[in-house]
Amino acid sequence: MTDHHSDPTADWYRLKPDTALAVEGVLALLEKDDAEADPQNLLDAYLYAKRLLAESMQALVRASLPAECDTFRDLRAQLAARMTEEYGERIPERYLTVPYGSRTHEELFSMLLRRLGQPVSAALLRVVTRDSVHAERRTRELRELGLDIATGYEGGSDVYTLRSLELDTSLIPKIITNNLRDKKASEPEKKAAAAILSQQAD
Repeated sequence: MTDHHSDPTADWYRLKPDTALAVEGVLALLEKDDAEADPQNLLDAYLYAKRLLAESMQALVRASLPAECDTFRDLRAQLAARMTEEYGERIPERYLTVPYGSRTHEELFSMLLRRLGQPVSAALLRVVTRDSVHAERRTRELRELGLDIATGYEGGSDVYTLRSLELDTSLIPKIITNNLRDKKASEPEKKAAAAILSQQAD
C-alpha cells in the first residue's frame, strides 16, 4: 500500500508487475465459458485487481506531481497573513490558522493547477486518493479557503475547474468560525469572536 511518505516512482515500479498479473487473472476468468466460471472466483479476482489498480494508478499520478506545490503554499501563506492582518489583535492566534493543508489537499490542488482554467473530472481526482470519494470532499474544502474552484458536469461526470489564483478573502470569517468549533473554543471566546466578525461584516 502506498502512503504519502513513500517514493511514488518506486511504488509504481513495485506495484506494476503484481497489478498486471491481477488484471491478467481477471481476464482469464472472463474468457472462461459461463458454465465453467465460478462467479465468486471472478468477484474475488476483480476486487483484488481493483485494489492493486487503485494503488498503482495513485502512485503513477503522484509520481507526476511535485513533491511540494509552491503555489498552494504561497496562497495559504497569503490567506494566513490576511487573517492576521484583519483579526490578529482581536482574536486569539490559534483560531487564525489556515486549515486543509494536508498532502492530499496539496496533491488535489496540484492536479487542478496543472489544468488551470480547464475542467478536471472527479474520477481523475479520485485517483489521488485510491478511488476514495473523499477526494471530492477534500476538493470542496479547498473552495472553503476561498480558492476559485468551480463545479460542473461534463461528459457524464462531475468536474472541477480551478479558474484563477485569486483568493476570495470574504470567506475568512467562516474559516475562523469553523476553527472556533473545531478547536472547541469556550462559549465566551465564541461570543467575543462572533461579535468581532459581525462588526467586520458591517
